[in-house]
Amino acid sequence: MLVRRLGIPQQKGTKSFLLIVFIDALGTGLFAPFSLLYFHVIAALPLTEVGVALSIATIFTFPVVPLTGTLVDRFGARRLVIFAQLLQGVGFLGYLLVSNMTILILTATLVNIGQRIFWSSYYSLASDLAATGGRDHWFGLLGTSQTVGIGIGNALTGVLIGTLGTTGYYSVVVINAISFFLAAMMLYFLVPVERRQNSAEHKNAQQGSYRVVLRDRPFLALIATNTAFALCLCLSGLGLPVYAADALHTPIWVAGVALGINLALVAFLQTFLIRHLSSLRRTRIIILAGLILALWCLLYILALPLPRTIVIPYLIIATCVQGFADALHAPTSNALAAEASPLALRGRYLAAYQFSWALALFVAPTMFTVLFSIHPALPWAIAAGLILLASLGTFFLEPHLPTAAVHISTVAPQTEEQRQAG
Repeated sequence: MLVRRLGIPQQKGTKSFLLIVFIDALGTGLFAPFSLLYFHVIAALPLTEVGVALSIATIFTFPVVPLTGTLVDRFGARRLVIFAQLLQGVGFLGYLLVSNMTILILTATLVNIGQRIFWSSYYSLASDLAATGGRDHWFGLLGTSQTVGIGIGNALTGVLIGTLGTTGYYSVVVINAISFFLAAMMLYFLVPVERRQNSAEHKNAQQGSYRVVLRDRPFLALIATNTAFALCLCLSGLGLPVYAADALHTPIWVAGVALGINLALVAFLQTFLIRHLSSLRRTRIIILAGLILALWCLLYILALPLPRTIVIPYLIIATCVQGFADALHAPTSNALAAEASPLALRGRYLAAYQFSWALALFVAPTMFTVLFSIHPALPWAIAAGLILLASLGTFFLEPHLPTAAVHISTVAPQTEEQRQAG
């Protein structure tokens, strides 16, 4: 009964998959928000060099995205997700050896390739574990599991670094690596092989290519608008610790607490909002999220002149505004992309959609560090402008997307037995 109420698909392995996602996200939440500070403190590299190195490492991941989409359509997403988690675990262990920019680029390239493979196959696997009409709730639940894990990781990082200092930074990296190895092992043993294509779908997947995706102009426009959203959200986790410590002069734990509360809010709100906004079009929910993100950027800028006694609670509240927008955007945008993708080419379509995140991860480190060095308010001002343009673009794109993708289905998802019977 509880499983049905939560909207968990009644298919073998879905409950285990929720736990796997949580463990994966817990490790990521430990490291990601403090990545710039880790290399700045441990390797004694200037922030600008760290930003450039991480951006360079991301360049090598671009060819991985289309290759992953092709492999997913031919061999299934599960194997790719497992391989990606193992690759990231090895890469994060390599971060323990970083002492100069060259080693940073090499190890970050390994980690980023694993991340691109993961995100280019993850949503295909998640889609195969759910039925059409239930993906918004399912993606919301997965997002909740991720944000709970990331939120706990963020909070633990602040405690570990605050109490252990340099040892805390190293422990964060080790725990993150272990989380990837554990998640990969659980996925292998607890989640069965995903849906097999029937002969017609398999033939279409073999004959299809990225030319089909490139001819789908509305989907390409959807990728473009999502790039601005992805960039804005990347700046949040990447830039907040530096902004809070260097520009607002708050203690190091403030950023961890702010992100932890933020993500707890996202975890609580995701499925609730999706359930109560199902009468709205997915595009309109995304536009609403964009307007809230622009407000969040403005609130960060207005934090600069505030006295220290006020700025800590103000920063936490402002960060929660971003969390509200993220709770709206994450499950809705991913469901929109999945529903707008032809079934036989879903792997390629969703991998192409991940280009928006690949590009954002490439641009964000350099963009933030360079703009921050000019003026602390500049990264947030530029992000606000981009997100408003993306929201406007989404509004004009809406009539050109498939109707079934724009409107949230109210049809109850079928069980595996019902699908087989049909």
